[in-house]
Amino acid sequence: MALLFEATEVPRAKRLWRMHVSDAGDDGIKTVIEFKCKRCGHNTGWIADKWTVTENRRGHPCPKCNQEKANG
Repeated sequence: MALLFEATEVPRAKRLWRMHVSDAGDDGIKTVIEFKCKRCGHNTGWIADKWTVTENRRGHPCPKCNQEKANG
């Protein structure tokens, strides 16, 4: 069977490092959430939760780990 692509022709995206939920809660007025990157230790601190539960479980891109990806 013939291959559609050679193994060297397949373009691969660089890995996207993600922060995951460290803690979440309610400050009385709004829901707040804290994300932490397990790779570099970056912590967002308490921020207003504006995403869905599914998006939070998936994680959000780490600004420090993905900085070289954006620059290069």
